[in-house]
Amino acid sequence: MYFAHCKTLTLSTALIALGIDGAAQTPAHAADSWSTPVLPPAGCGSFSGAQPNAVAVNAAGELALVGSLQTDAGFTVQICTSGDGRHWSGPSTIGQGIQPAVAIAPDGRIVVIWQWTSGVLSNTEASVRAPGGSFSTPVIVSPNTGRPVIGMDGSGNAVAAWAHLNLSEPVETASLPAGGNWTAVRTLAARGGGVNLAVNAVGGAILTWRSAGLIEAASGTIQGGFGPPVQVGTAYGGLSEQISPHVALNDAGAAFLAWDSHDDNEVVSRNAAGTWSPPTKLSGPTPSGIRIAVDGAGNALAAFSETTVNGNPTYASLRPAGGTWGPPVPLSTLTDTGHVSDVVGDGKGTFVVAWTSGIGAAAVVEALTIPPGGGLGPSTAVGSAPFMTLKIVPGHAVLWMGAGLSTGAGLSTETVP
Repeated sequence: MYFAHCKTLTLSTALIALGIDGAAQTPAHAADSWSTPVLPPAGCGSFSGAQPNAVAVNAAGELALVGSLQTDAGFTVQICTSGDGRHWSGPSTIGQGIQPAVAIAPDGRIVVIWQWTSGVLSNTEASVRAPGGSFSTPVIVSPNTGRPVIGMDGSGNAVAAWAHLNLSEPVETASLPAGGNWTAVRTLAARGGGVNLAVNAVGGAILTWRSAGLIEAASGTIQGGFGPPVQVGTAYGGLSEQISPHVALNDAGAAFLAWDSHDDNEVVSRNAAGTWSPPTKLSGPTPSGIRIAVDGAGNALAAFSETTVNGNPTYASLRPAGGTWGPPVPLSTLTDTGHVSDVVGDGKGTFVVAWTSGIGAAAVVEALTIPPGGGLGPSTAVGSAPFMTLKIVPGHAVLWMGAGLSTGAGLSTETVP
């Protein structure tokens, strides 16, 4: 089922609010053209707890969707693959565990990493599929465990990290060179949580996490490892410790990091030389999540939600390369009860923002695609599901809406400039 409803924010009004001359610089933005959501075979349309399935896409449009399916024997890691987002193979069982993460190389090589647990013992395991081959027998990457994240560069080299949200385990990382074996595990922090990872096509990497009221980040490369962590900001030390900071990195080395500090949403930037800026407050005093993206030229877009007495609206703020953050512009109505999910950007200058409008069974997934040089035009209601994952590579955007609802769930794709 395709949702044809669109919310429209007058383009010229949005651009004026962001300090951009729309008439002189920006072409009209056409409505998004997302495909009808398609559910993959049963087994890949599941999720464990509140974590949605992990999805990966490469520039050829090849897709990998991995989830954790509960059976009588425990949780099994299941994967489905597709060449177009409509026709799927699988599911294939590749291991036992929960919280899987996945990356796919330009040549189709797939790496999956997850948290293995028997109810008493636990570790971090991974499996690899060569192009056109089968998944390898799982290997133990670390005897410690946590919710993993993974990223891959343009040559197929991968890096992963993991830690528990509740700060009960160390922040660890390891790399997997293309065609090689996992490196020795390195501990970056004795305790941390909410790890988030950004990598670029040339092998750069930034890892960030929360640690005892601090926001920390480590910069480095996939194959060379990370440097010492640095403190980039502070955050509320209570329940919001369980909300992950979010980091974005482009191929030139420009990076942006955003987090919910409990009192406001804050962002910092890092230049190509590796120096982090002081924090900038984008909203307050009642934030409810923020995501950030950067394009190849260094333009950044932040999307965030605010809790008010009338609703939970979603906003966006633009920072032109070398400039400062513009004023927040509402993407939803001020009485909306949704929540921002993600924002992504690619090297060519396309941004996509996705958020939920409404809650529970009434939730609708809204997406706004901003082409290079474009503005905050109308959004499209793509489907309906409480959880989602958004990815972009040059030419392709992918939106996974977690199963659990029979209408509007599945995977939708869009061709982007």
